[in-house]
Order: sequence, then structure tokens, then C-alpha cells
Amino acid sequence: MADLKIGKVKIENPLVLAPMAAVNCPAFRLLCKKYGAGLVYSPMIHCNSLTHLWKDDKDKVFENFINFQKEERPIAAQIVGSDPKLMGEAARILSDYVDIIDINFGCCDADILGSKAGAFFVKHPEQMDKVVNSILENTNLPITAKIRIGWDEKSINAVEVSKKLEGFGLAAIAVHARTKKQMFSGKADWDVIRKVKESINIPVIGNGDVFLPGSAKAMLEQTKCDFVMIGRAAMGNPFIFSRTKYLLEHGSNAPEPSGKDIKKCVFEFIKFYEGQKRQKFSELRDQMLWFVKGIDGARKIKQDIICLKEKSDLVDYLKKVL
Repeated sequence: MADLKIGKVKIENPLVLAPMAAVNCPAFRLLCKKYGAGLVYSPMIHCNSLTHLWKDDKDKVFENFINFQKEERPIAAQIVGSDPKLMGEAARILSDYVDIIDINFGCCDADILGSKAGAFFVKHPEQMDKVVNSILENTNLPITAKIRIGWDEKSINAVEVSKKLEGFGLAAIAVHARTKKQMFSGKADWDVIRKVKESINIPVIGNGDVFLPGSAKAMLEQTKCDFVMIGRAAMGNPFIFSRTKYLLEHGSNAPEPSGKDIKKCVFEFIKFYEGQKRQKFSELRDQMLWFVKGIDGARKIKQDIICLKEKSDLVDYLKKVL
């Protein structure tokens, strides 16, 4: 594979774990890294929550936000917000613990949009500069941004926005090839990723409709993007990274994971989870529901898991059914 970098940060391969809220706990990031992700992202971190908690309870910050381990590096921390001062402060706080700072200019959550953050900036790119400049003033790390291709199908502006961000001095752009209006529905427009790649000189991370190793390979080939970001397809399925890496290196498909492979992966995750600072049974249970979704008898297993209330009961049950 080509020598891949974002700024001065070397990335082992072009496969990236997307910044998924309520999914990317430390254990999941570590597992995806172990199974072949070249770069992993934190969940989206709101600058308001981080900076306010930093003043009041630093232990809680390390438990809830800065819970990174050296084994998962390189790692990108994604921040969201609209207040330039707080975005800069969040970047400064995180800079000692991560390798890349990413700005979320694509989140479509109603509360985020209501606070004039996330995908709001795709509709109002003229307001990006204050946020970006504040972050630039507060960190020496490479800064990247994740954008949508536009607000709706009538306002596709990813090329113009990407050029603007490159001009500010960003080190890479991640393009989710859907509009804000689409949310996560409809078909991702990879052609826009290609146009962005042709228009700027910094790395482009393609995102959208990558559900199989073959679609990751196809995105790289069709758009010429430098990296492929994988999100929903990785939930309960870190194998997508190892299988995609194999396809890129060998030109053929690796076997589908066996039941034994899935069991091994599940208990690797549980071991990692037991080692992380913040543990919530509901979070562990959700992860297990994603892991078992494709196995025989998944419907019954998921129904049983939902009824469990304790970690020990969950572990004992998984040992019986997997």
C-alpha cells in the first residue's frame, strides 16, 4: 500500500473507523484496530460538555472523553460545536492525548443543528472560518473536517467547501457522500467524492455505502480517495477491516467469519471492555446485540440478551449460545 499520511501522522492502511456516537467506546476502537483499521476516531465530543467538565471534574473528563490507549493510536478526536472559543479550548485539551483533531461539519442531529453546529456549517460555510481559526490557534496537530456533500440535492457544495477548508490549512477532508436532507437514507453519491479529490491537494476520506470489503475497494478505485471510512458496517463486525485489508493486499476475498471466529471476537471485546474506565451494562449489551445480528438463531438470542440485567449473566449466556 502507498505511504499514507494525514499531516505528519503515518497511517498503516487506508481503512478508517468512523466517529460513531454511542458505538466507539475504547474497547470497540481497540478491537477494530486489532482487526485492521489504520485509523480510529473517538465518538463525537461536544466542545461545551468537554470544556465545562474540564473545569469542574477532570477525572470525569478522562473517564468519559479522554479514555484513549496507546494501542489504538493513531487516533482522531472529533469535536462538534459552534462557539469558536470553546472549540479551540476543546482542541487544546485533547491535543495532549490524540494524534489528529477532527471538526464535525456534518452531524444532522436536531439538537446539534439547533445550536448552529454540525451540518449547519455546510449550509453556512461562510461561518466556518472562525471555528477553524480558533482550533488552528490552539493545537499543532493535523486538523481535519468531516462534511456532508450539501444541505440538500439542490445545494451540493462539497467541492467549494473542501477548497475553503484546504485554504484554511486543514490536513484532510472526510466526505460523507450524502446531503443533510438524506441523513442516512438513499444512495451515497460517490461521484462527489471523486470531484472533491480532483479539486484539492490534501487527502480525502470517502464515506458512505461501504458495507462490504468489495465496496471499500470500489470506492478507492472509483473516486481515487486516499482513505475509506467505515461506520455502520463495522458495528458488531470488526472483521470488515481484516477482510477488506486482505482484499486490498491479495485481490481476493477472505472467508466469511465462522461461528468460532465470532465467538473469539466477542470475548476479545469483553476483555477489552473490562479494561476500560467507564463501564455501563447497557453499552455492553448493545454491543453484544450488534455482534450476534448475523449468526444462526440471532432473533431468539437478541430477545434473550435484551432481558438480561447483569454482566455476569450476559457473559454466561454468550458462552452457552456461541
